[in-house]
Amino acid sequence: MVTMVEQISKAYDDLPYTSSAFPQSTPEHLRATAHLFGLDAPPLEHARVLELGCAAGGNIIPFAIRHPGAKVVGVDLSQVQIKAGQRAIQAMGLDNIHLIHSSINDLDKNFGQFDYIICHGVYSWVPEEVREAILRVSQACLSPEGLAYISYNVYPGWKAKEIVRDAMLLRGGTRDNPAEKLAYARGMIDFLHDMAREGSVLKKVMDENIEIIRHGHPNYLVHEFLELCNAPCYFRDFVAAAGRHGLSYLAEADIASMFASNYHPSAAQPLLRECDNSQQTLEQLLDFLTNRTFRQTLLVHTARAADIRYRIDNERIRNFHIGGRFSSPENPHESWHSEHGVTIDAPTEIVQKIMRSLTAAWPSTMPVSVLVSEVGANEHEVLNFIQRLIIASAIRFRLDRVSVPKQTSEHPLVPEPLRRLGLFQGSERPPISLFNLWHETIAQLGVVEQTLLPLLDGQRDINELSAAIHLSAKQNELNFLREGQRIVDPDELIRTADEHTRKALQWLHTHALLSA
Repeated sequence: MVTMVEQISKAYDDLPYTSSAFPQSTPEHLRATAHLFGLDAPPLEHARVLELGCAAGGNIIPFAIRHPGAKVVGVDLSQVQIKAGQRAIQAMGLDNIHLIHSSINDLDKNFGQFDYIICHGVYSWVPEEVREAILRVSQACLSPEGLAYISYNVYPGWKAKEIVRDAMLLRGGTRDNPAEKLAYARGMIDFLHDMAREGSVLKKVMDENIEIIRHGHPNYLVHEFLELCNAPCYFRDFVAAAGRHGLSYLAEADIASMFASNYHPSAAQPLLRECDNSQQTLEQLLDFLTNRTFRQTLLVHTARAADIRYRIDNERIRNFHIGGRFSSPENPHESWHSEHGVTIDAPTEIVQKIMRSLTAAWPSTMPVSVLVSEVGANEHEVLNFIQRLIIASAIRFRLDRVSVPKQTSEHPLVPEPLRRLGLFQGSERPPISLFNLWHETIAQLGVVEQTLLPLLDGQRDINELSAAIHLSAKQNELNFLREGQRIVDPDELIRTADEHTRKALQWLHTHALLSA
């Protein structure tokens, strides 16, 4: 008899995920978040990192590249994805990361101790015994000061999504071919969306989900809505389950969701009165307020819970390196906007200086101490504003510096493993996304950027790179168009190649792909 775990393994072998980097799960962010709430976590240089359900390793390979002295291990049930990741790791020349084909059920404390344990996109999508195993392993294999990160689907938001999932399974769930299964399932949602009565609960649910069903990536849709298992839970129940395994709640990786101050005072004040100083009660109430569907939770050994401090101390903020990019308004009294759409009011010249300084330094970080000195203002005011930016998730924060050249270097450099991955992607196309120094996924490079990537070894200057792009254009490997017509004039082609080379290098710089 084929077990459910074996069926899940086959599903991922038949339709592998594109394995990507998830910024909020990276140990750099986890360590900084722990520090914000009063806990120290192990340094990263020689950290031991384990990912449960690593797919092809796309979420831990970037960390292994940034920290060659670290020991990184990934475990996954899909042999197809493990083998694809192993080929990519070999092609990149990495020797500090190992991917292992295994079931989480088979792991125990003898597997070793790890400072950071990551489990992204697994917990809700496996049977109950595997969910228990994830928590058991997270406790048994976590070092005394380690951090565990587990993401999962939550109620109440998934109550409505279950209607979508059930409808998709009704029509598509019995078919074996993943593409056919998804096509039939999408047809069901299209039908319900068009036929549902205006003003009905069904119509509202379909309206909220129709775009992702119609346009979402097939891999995501099959595993999110058509997987054998999808078991959302309430936040409080997840925390209780973790507690039974000797783990306690520390924080959310998305810290903006933790603070009532990010919501309108008419909602925040009653919630704060209702929660009776309990952070977990507050967050469960906020889940109802926002109809939350997904969480990314940090856990620690229960023995450390008494040291957690949710009232943020500016002394801890002094230790951070922070980074952010903002669009400035034409009118200085209007709001600024972060790169991810967070609106920030900056009514004084002091806070406007902070925004301008961070934007000028991007994509590098600035030490908070340097920023305080540069702004030349009251330190208390500056630290309070930085705290506000952190709480709103308007900036990135780290305990270690993120360093990217301030301007495009005369000899631009991309780390060698990333250049090799770019070449590997061009040939065998492993299911691994490109990534940058901020642990973000780069969905797709333009043709000029893709051509440049393997050439950015720090040995070629901009003129040599421009000449390489010009040669590719001459050989019809890429085409430049002007008003819809291919450029063939020799002088214009030289100018255009140089222009596109410089623009591509600026794009690579802004998106943190160039190394200092």
